[in-house]
Amino acid sequence: MIATLFGKKKITEDKLANAFINAMLELTAEGFPTVAAELNESPEFEVSPAIKDDDDIAFALIVLAANLTEMQRILGPGLDKRMFALSISKFAQAIDGDATTVERRVKEIQGRMDRLNFPSKNTVYAMGKVLFHEYDLFCFQDSYFREMRAPNPIILKRLNSLMGYFIWSWSEVVEQYRVV
Repeated sequence: MIATLFGKKKITEDKLANAFINAMLELTAEGFPTVAAELNESPEFEVSPAIKDDDDIAFALIVLAANLTEMQRILGPGLDKRMFALSISKFAQAIDGDATTVERRVKEIQGRMDRLNFPSKNTVYAMGKVLFHEYDLFCFQDSYFREMRAPNPIILKRLNSLMGYFIWSWSEVVEQYRVV
């Protein structure tokens, strides 16, 4: 309401991409130990997966892919593609990686999210399912879920409650800022 009275603040695409990637990397670095602890201490696993707190690159890619999916749903045409490219470039630079490789991995993860979560479009639910695949957690489950190659719903529900904290609020960005 106030933003509409006085106008929206201006922010460049570059600054927005910087803020997004920096916040996402910080959140991932601080939040992944909680996710790893949840998985390692989960009584539904027959054996603890023993995920290390510093084994977070795959998780960061999942969070990036999920946030870029949400971004593409909220931002207008053209802007979403430019922000996608800028975000990939800045993320690759931050992890000392190749932008082409990061973009390929993000698109793979986004495709896997779509497939594993079809017909739902809920990105948070897809993140938990992809996390199971990326860290190959199926082999730690009891035989029923291991043979089905499906996540235990109890573990998945706890993961989904954690994954919601890793999604950037793009709708608030659109409400408060005018991207130039």
